[in-house]
Amino acid sequence: MDDDSAFNTVTMAEIYAKQGLYDKAVKIYNKLLEQDPGRNDLLEALSALDKMRIEANKDLKKKIIPLFSEWIDLMLCNNRLKLLERLKNSGKPLNNM
Repeated sequence: MDDDSAFNTVTMAEIYAKQGLYDKAVKIYNKLLEQDPGRNDLLEALSALDKMRIEANKDLKKKIIPLFSEWIDLMLCNNRLKLLERLKNSGKPLNNM
């Protein structure tokens, strides 16, 4: 849909931005700027999009870091369980751990 010039409008870019589809909005603004490089409103919209993307990335990092930490903990637990299972099945005593 991005390549269809009928959809390359400021309104469509604004809709994409409101939906969090920043890359699609940027593509439209850039295409519009190619057609009319002197439009300051498009440059201002791109600047606003950059700020929105930065804020969205901050929020994403706040959510991802704890999840990543939890994932690492779960992977370590899983590895310990696999090791215990191998040791149990090998018949070796577990008291050396």
